[in-house]
Amino acid sequence: MPKQAPSAVEMSYGWTWPTAPAAMPVLVNATRAVWTVPHASRGTRHINPYWVLDYSLSDLGLFRVRSRSAPWRRHAAGEALLYPPGTPYWEDRRLAKRPIRNAWLMFRGGAEAGLDAWVRRAAGYSRFVDPEGRLGRLIEQAAESGQRDGDAGFWKAMGFLCEALDLLRHSVPIEADTYRIPATVMPETPTLAVAATAFLREHMSRRLSLAELARHLHVSVSTLSHRYRAETGESPIATLIRLRIQQARNLMMKGQRLKTIADGLGFSDVYHLSKMFKRVEGRSPRQFMQALQAPAGRTRIR
Repeated sequence: MPKQAPSAVEMSYGWTWPTAPAAMPVLVNATRAVWTVPHASRGTRHINPYWVLDYSLSDLGLFRVRSRSAPWRRHAAGEALLYPPGTPYWEDRRLAKRPIRNAWLMFRGGAEAGLDAWVRRAAGYSRFVDPEGRLGRLIEQAAESGQRDGDAGFWKAMGFLCEALDLLRHSVPIEADTYRIPATVMPETPTLAVAATAFLREHMSRRLSLAELARHLHVSVSTLSHRYRAETGESPIATLIRLRIQQARNLMMKGQRLKTIADGLGFSDVYHLSKMFKRVEGRSPRQFMQALQAPAGRTRIR
């Protein structure tokens, strides 16, 4: 009976997060509100034990932070204010045009998401300008999930919170304590490097040569090498090795044997895999897994 060939890994990709935070943000409240009756009092005070992301779907009037002597500032339409837990702030909506439309998220774990870096202690808040309304729509969707599904809508709403936090973390500063939510990225014509990387990912288990890759892209080997390095800072072969090692990490997390991984990803043997792994990761496969092992359980690497 002929010997069965080892299975190859085709068109696979993924990522292992070795430095994932031990604690994650947790959504507590998502609300969309509309006020049609004028506010009678000037300077309503708020203070919450949670992080608050307060979004203005319409002009919300004025706000001030930390003390009654702080200057009043405008909370214009399409802006979100981020307050850390325990921050006192005041709102004055008497002059805002009605109906006043507002939406907000309250959550725990903002520090674990790295939001401390977006809020200066002296200011007590940060402002996020949202030209396309991307952040506002996520907050409204989280509120809709809760209103529609109640407790059963928690995980869907959590997804919207995570997307909102990702937008905050990718915002760009435009002035003191003010950031802009990034615009929607429109799809572009793939560059040579993008097309080359896609081919490498699809055929990462094969023994590929630069000549074959160049033929696929209809360029010379010289053009491929120079343009690829100019776009990515590395050679196509270095990218191929890196892609293989990334996938090796994912397969190790699933508990696959190193020999099986080496055979499936185009390495000549376990020694070759381990050598390349240490070159890319700076540590051996065993050391990588030992760093990820939780006290409650261990994944055996053979």
